[in-house]
Amino acid sequence: MAKQSIAFFFIMCFSIIAIAGKPQAPFPSRLSHREKGMTSEKYREKVDRSHAESRQKFFRSVEEKTRLMSREVWKRLLRVNEQQWKTIEPKYEKYVALRREAYSRASGWGERSEQTFHWNKHSMVADGRSARTLDEMTEGEKIADALVDLLEDENTTDEAIRQKIDALQKLRDAARKQIPEARQELKKILTTPRQEAVFLVTGCIK
Repeated sequence: MAKQSIAFFFIMCFSIIAIAGKPQAPFPSRLSHREKGMTSEKYREKVDRSHAESRQKFFRSVEEKTRLMSREVWKRLLRVNEQQWKTIEPKYEKYVALRREAYSRASGWGERSEQTFHWNKHSMVADGRSARTLDEMTEGEKIADALVDLLEDENTTDEAIRQKIDALQKLRDAARKQIPEARQELKKILTTPRQEAVFLVTGCIK
């Protein structure tokens, strides 16, 4: 049964990744109306905005479904009800947040040719996910986006880049130091060997 539960966990994880990782969001069924006198450049900008809004809405929907699916997977694996999960979830989320901060990085990159290469940012709709607002981004993601801006600016100085590097490294180091304590806090509230085993094999505790 334990092996079946663990197998179920990874099957569900791959299913969630497959859903969340769809590369293309559906475009609007109709192109934006071209107003009289609008230049081709302005119309193109309007169409691009419409497509971006559509992709943002699509990815937000996928992310919400993924979040709900993930919660159900954890509850089933741990064999807990909603009330019991509410006790575990804050400790688990704290650990996840620290891991996210400890490995803060750029969101990725776009085209790979020299002429079209560009960095993706957390504030952009890219890589099969929605754009994040500043309130949704971690401090590390904000710094990473700022560093990307510097890397794409031909006039950026080495000093400016070094300042962001130091800030990101400092924040990462601080988060990494807090991870062991977060793991312990999570482990302390687990009430059954099954719960401990699930978080152990998924790497959340040691």
